[in-house]
Amino acid sequence: MNKSSKRQFYFSLFRLLARLRGEDARRAESNGFEAALVGLMMFAIHYLFFATLFIPSRFEPWLAALLLVALAFGVWISWLLLLYLNSVIIKFLRLCGFFREIPTRRTQSIFWGIATTAMACSLLNKGSRWVHEVGAIWLVAVALNLAAALILAFSDATHPPGE
Repeated sequence: MNKSSKRQFYFSLFRLLARLRGEDARRAESNGFEAALVGLMMFAIHYLFFATLFIPSRFEPWLAALLLVALAFGVWISWLLLLYLNSVIIKFLRLCGFFREIPTRRTQSIFWGIATTAMACSLLNKGSRWVHEVGAIWLVAVALNLAAALILAFSDATHPPGE
């Protein structure tokens, strides 16, 4: 099998797991499974954050359902606004001398992760138990990913096994 056709991962946790299995742990940015998994989880966090913020439980069920459907589009629009706001912040920080060497897409990922993590922290104090659990799952995943990044940074993970 060609080495370039092996699955590689963007997130450190998946890269560390691959490394522990003896596979290539170099970074790749073309894993559709990771993008879908993390994107859906981020959308769920943002959706639940805004749902607990804007839709009170005292509404009739049919009205709450209608508002929840409309909220899905509202979250999508808020993502567009957040991307724009992030790009403005990145431009300002680069003018100040920060993040000049990091590509824009990675800097966007940093800010996107910070915003999602803040919303997940907020979910710990709101809503029902399952909303709390979704926020806790995100926070545990972020902590595991950061721990994996630390382990990979101090190991020789940038080279394929056997080199």
